[in-house]
Amino acid sequence: MAETLLARLTNHETQYEWTNLSTIDIVQRGNLHDLATAASNTSVILLLPATDVLLFTVELPVAHRQIAKALPYAIEDWLANEVETYHLVWNKLPDGLVAVAAIAHERLQNLLQPCYDADIKLEAVYAETLLLPYQDGEISVLLTGELATVRFGQWQGGGSDRDFLPLFIEKSIDKDFINKQLPPKLKIWSGQPFTSPWPDGVQTTIERIDEPLLMLAENLPNKPVLNLLTEHYRASNAHNFHWQHWLPAAALLLIAIGLQYGIVLNKYWQSEAELQTLETADKDLFKQTFPNLKRIVNIKTQAEQELIALRKQNHNGGSVFLRLFYQAGELLTQNPSLQLQAVEFANNTLNLQLTASDVAQLDQFKQSLQNTYGLGVKMLSAEPNETGVSARIEISGGKP
Repeated sequence: MAETLLARLTNHETQYEWTNLSTIDIVQRGNLHDLATAASNTSVILLLPATDVLLFTVELPVAHRQIAKALPYAIEDWLANEVETYHLVWNKLPDGLVAVAAIAHERLQNLLQPCYDADIKLEAVYAETLLLPYQDGEISVLLTGELATVRFGQWQGGGSDRDFLPLFIEKSIDKDFINKQLPPKLKIWSGQPFTSPWPDGVQTTIERIDEPLLMLAENLPNKPVLNLLTEHYRASNAHNFHWQHWLPAAALLLIAIGLQYGIVLNKYWQSEAELQTLETADKDLFKQTFPNLKRIVNIKTQAEQELIALRKQNHNGGSVFLRLFYQAGELLTQNPSLQLQAVEFANNTLNLQLTASDVAQLDQFKQSLQNTYGLGVKMLSAEPNETGVSARIEISGGKP
């Protein structure tokens, strides 16, 4: 593995330590920038803390091509959160079991993104648990600071705080060990003095170790498995990883845009329906106003032509509606204080809704219609409002 660095996070998670796999004799330490400088001309195998990656085996009697689909259902009881929130890597074993490494997507992204941002070329990413020495019937423990890395099987292990180490082992090991209370052998590596917490009768070996990374490097297999750089975490996707990190936010944005578009589209169709209703009402009123026109081409143009014709006939021709509306309109223009609010026409009767400053103006308008054009005029209602009076007047008959 010439020109490859093996690196691991320390307890502080902003500091790294690394060694060159071609020599495995010197451990260097520093921040991410220091690691990026050391790895400027080489690739890096990154070891993740055991507390972040859960290793276990599961019996899954399905064909190899079906494992990926069946695995989430088989392991959901092993995980603290929904299985969809985890990145899963698996390896089918000869004895029918499947070895699994599980890490939360969010956590893996947070660990890898700084490396990609620093232009570090990641060759592979493993749980450091898999590099801890192991023998059948033995639990291996590495103590670094306040954290404990535990390997209790070839493909089983994880990590915990140092104080919870005994409980972690008892809850995590398989049924054979549980039935025996504890395994017969316990091997502990520690950089600090350590007193065994286990009861008498458990064969415990404690070994002082100054550089845990050198021991892990010596145990790196030639062809390790359970590489966490799979699917969209592959090293070939490093340039796209930044975008994938924002995929959840992008998905939410697309959903918001879709909802907004749906609301706008719904308002558009509502407006279209209202416009269609108004156009239908306009056509009906136009046909009633100009019954002599059999074909409607352009309401505005045809109405203007009819009005011009009506003026040439001294306002005595055309439909009843136009005649009544024209005669009432002439008097309204002479009295600006009268404001027209609405017009209705049915059964040769014109209904006007007007506002005036007082009832006297309405009476004067009524008398003018009767005296000037001989129209029949009825005051249907007159109600006071904030600005004066609101009234409805019915106009009919009269001479053309």
